[in-house]
Amino acid sequence: MNKDDEIRILVARFMEGDTTLEEEGKLYRYFSGDEVSDDLLPMREYFRSIATMRTPNHRRHKRLPVLHGLLSRPLFIGIAASVALLVVVGVGGMLWQPEPQDYCEAYIYNRHVTAPATVMEEVDETLQAISQDGELNVDGQLHDIFGKQ
Repeated sequence: MNKDDEIRILVARFMEGDTTLEEEGKLYRYFSGDEVSDDLLPMREYFRSIATMRTPNHRRHKRLPVLHGLLSRPLFIGIAASVALLVVVGVGGMLWQPEPQDYCEAYIYNRHVTAPATVMEEVDETLQAISQDGELNVDGQLHDIFGKQ
C-alpha cells in the first residue's frame, strides 16, 4: 500500500469519525505539504483549515502540578487577596492609634474658647435662659435671634 492509498483510507475513517489524534495529525501534515495527489486536492483546503484551528499543544497534555493549578484559579486568587487585605487592615488597625479627641472648641460672643468647663458653663446658662423664657422650641429661638414675629 502506498502513501496516497493510506491517506485515502485515513480520509474515509476521518469522515466517519474513527481516526485517532495521531492519524489526524498525519492527515494534517500530508495536506499541508506540497505533494498531494490530484484526486485528494479538493480535500486540501478542508484539512488545512482544520489544522490551523488546532492548538499547538493539542497532542501533548502535560499534567500540571496541583499547586500550580490551584494558584491559577480565580477563586483561590480572590480568597488570597481577601485574606491579605484583612491582614493588612488588622495589623494597620493595631499599629495606627488615632489621637484622642478630648478637646473642646467654641466661639462664645466672638471669642475663641477651648476650655471645656467654660463651654459647658455657657451651654448651661443658655439652656436655663431658654427654659425661663418658656420657649423650648427651635422656632421660638430663631424668632428671638432674628427678631421676627
